[in-house]
Amino acid sequence: MSSIRLILNGKSSDQPKLRKMVNRLRKQGIGVDVRVTWEGSDIEDFIHQASANGVERVIVGGGDGTLHGAANALMKLPEEYRPSLGIIPLGTANDFARAAGVPLNPPEAFAFAVREDAQPIDLGKVADTYFINVVSGGFGASVTASTPAMLKRMLGGGAYSLVGAVRILSFSPYQGKLRMPGFESDASMVVVAVGNGRQAGGAQELTTKAFVDDGLLDVLVIEGFGLRKVPKLLRELEHLSPEGDLVRYFRVPWVEIESKKAIPMTLDGEMQEYTHARFEVVSQAIEVVIPENSKLLERNKHRPRKSTAGYDDADDDD
Repeated sequence: MSSIRLILNGKSSDQPKLRKMVNRLRKQGIGVDVRVTWEGSDIEDFIHQASANGVERVIVGGGDGTLHGAANALMKLPEEYRPSLGIIPLGTANDFARAAGVPLNPPEAFAFAVREDAQPIDLGKVADTYFINVVSGGFGASVTASTPAMLKRMLGGGAYSLVGAVRILSFSPYQGKLRMPGFESDASMVVVAVGNGRQAGGAQELTTKAFVDDGLLDVLVIEGFGLRKVPKLLRELEHLSPEGDLVRYFRVPWVEIESKKAIPMTLDGEMQEYTHARFEVVSQAIEVVIPENSKLLERNKHRPRKSTAGYDDADDDD
């Protein structure tokens, strides 16, 4: 890898070990330029500048929101000018990186992103916005929106479950419709998730069968239920099917969701609201550095995973 642009979220940019690794790579003749974001538009500007400068790989350090911004920035470039994308998980949940098997230790993740090959992956799209991971709507999105930032930092992903446990009994389902190839139905939605990846809200697996390279989106819908139906709900969650009474699970190239009132939805952790939305897959949209044997790659569904540890050489002397 001859040229790299490292882009760090300004909130997580104090990384002495990464600085040390950048200096070592430069001494090895690998060009590494570093940029730190200050406001939301910076990541797009930095990625587009990198493309114009002929940079082959951009490595972003931040959370799922930073990764969301990077994916959308890449998709605004012509396909032949899109650098490959590496990931350094520096956020609270790091849902995509965690599910994909990217090292969670920042120096290990940086070394991994520099050295390994990128894999072509799909993206999801709604309107003119792309998502790399999961759109979660209804109850889950309400929990994410209402979880105080301080609590997220203190408890990590567990904060979502804590707030969710308090709110679940008073949550009102969203009334609407679902449409997808060969299927249309009324729906009373407590949870709806559309996944290119698998987990959201702090390690909560929602679309558990999703792959990022299969040309499909996975759709999970949980219907309104009372306390007496919880055992049935749990059984159906263990045996996902499009035929469930309370839980329905589909794998489709597109899905339309309508609701009588706006449903809060998070796209890779970024909050939006929709009364009508069409979600569709964009096959092999970008190239991302994830393990070759990642569980998110369909070709690996019958293969054992191997560790991505062993990439941390940040403590070597320069």
